[in-house]
Amino acid sequence: MKKTLLGAALSVLLVSGAIADDKMSKLDKAIKKFDRTGETERCVTPTRIRQTRVVDDYHIIFEMVGRKTLLNVLPRKCHSLGFQETILYTVRGGQLCRGDIFSVLGRDGRPRSSCVFGDFEQLEKKEKPEKAAVEKTE
Repeated sequence: MKKTLLGAALSVLLVSGAIADDKMSKLDKAIKKFDRTGETERCVTPTRIRQTRVVDDYHIIFEMVGRKTLLNVLPRKCHSLGFQETILYTVRGGQLCRGDIFSVLGRDGRPRSSCVFGDFEQLEKKEKPEKAAVEKTE
């Protein structure tokens, strides 16, 4: 009986570890060309958003006009966001800000759940290795 419980507990730990690794790998893949700066903005101007890309239930990438890229890290898991991948938000006061609510739309176009934006973290494009090597030799 003890072996069965120990085996079951070990299986749960292994499965939960694999789920956490999978969540991180989606984010890592989505931002592989960027470095996270840790610098955040509270709000963005919606007219400057060029494209929005959902990564998973915790992260949304905002590609802005002028080659600026921001990562929104949600304060809580947004159920079905990573599966549905479509959001709808209403702008109030001309800005989209941390704490504003957005809806996750189902494939049928109907709202499935409501979630809250977090801070918008600036991402910095990584230099290509050959370019960095040339600059160091000069």
